[in-house]
Amino acid sequence: KSCVDVAGGTPLYAYSMDKLEEAADACLKFPNAFGLTVRYAMKACPNKAILQLFNSKGIHIDASSGFEVRRAISAGIPAENISLSTQELPQDFADLIKLGIKVNACSVSQLERIGQAFEGTGQKVGIRINPGVGSGGFSSSTTSFSKTNVGGPSSSFGIWYEFIDNGTIPDIVDKYGLTVERIHTHIGSGSDPAIWQQVASKSLSFCERWPTITALNLGGGYKVGRNEGEPTTDLQEIGKPVTEAFKKFAENNDNRQLQLEIEPGTFLVAMAGALVTTIQDKVATTGESGHVFLKMDAGMTDVLRPSLYGAIHPITVLPGSGKTEDIGSETEDVVVVGHCCESGDLMTPKPGEPEDLAERPL
Repeated sequence: KSCVDVAGGTPLYAYSMDKLEEAADACLKFPNAFGLTVRYAMKACPNKAILQLFNSKGIHIDASSGFEVRRAISAGIPAENISLSTQELPQDFADLIKLGIKVNACSVSQLERIGQAFEGTGQKVGIRINPGVGSGGFSSSTTSFSKTNVGGPSSSFGIWYEFIDNGTIPDIVDKYGLTVERIHTHIGSGSDPAIWQQVASKSLSFCERWPTITALNLGGGYKVGRNEGEPTTDLQEIGKPVTEAFKKFAENNDNRQLQLEIEPGTFLVAMAGALVTTIQDKVATTGESGHVFLKMDAGMTDVLRPSLYGAIHPITVLPGSGKTEDIGSETEDVVVVGHCCESGDLMTPKPGEPEDLAERPL
């Protein structure tokens, strides 16, 4: 109620600074062999206050667009603490690099453009590689398509690993005199430690290609259990075998001690915030297939995951008075929808099925 009063109404986002710090501390304790950089994947929530909090904790930034880079800079994040991995290299990428932004080439053409802009200068660059497998939260397959799987042959993210092996990428690096300082991989929103270990070992093999590499970024996508019974990635569990892989790499490569980078996004903020809305209408359809619908004053414009992925989010109904004693004990099976004139603006889909609705006892 106090948040609503401060904001002057709903909808609004409310955050717990304590929960944000708790999640940040967990990520900063990620097991590592020779040093760790945690980068917040700011697309998860680019709120200025959150960016500044994580910056104060020593967490750097992973940006996914030139716009995010500018937003982070305007929040006071040092340029040298920002890394850009993007599906669309911004027109001003050269200016961003000159500011100190670290850029990962995410396609062959991106690497070519960076090379052309900085030919013969020894410009440092990272290379994002699709390692051939992924780990998606809604799919058990590591190679087939899933909206939460960003590795494997069905994903457009990163440079397909065979273009490293066949010389395509090394030839471009040599052609323009670039200095490869980072390898970046990201496999999706999964939590299987065996897959993480597999990808880490494969990614380390790419680091053998260039002796100038000082860091390996294994991305993020750590799964968060939002509801009872859902698993949450155990960072210590997936981190320990990765640590051993880094140590083994050092033993086999003249004691080359690579820094580890990780990029948690949702993991840092998912359990620290809530969308606060008002139920502004209630309608019903009758008959065997009828439902009671609660209409919010927010929707897919404010939380897209249910409509996009069929994601299930906890929903709590509280009295408008803000008084604990006014909380009722009766429940009703309802379908919760948003305020957009779109049939897909649905807050209670069937799990993993955005095309189908489900009732929720509230």
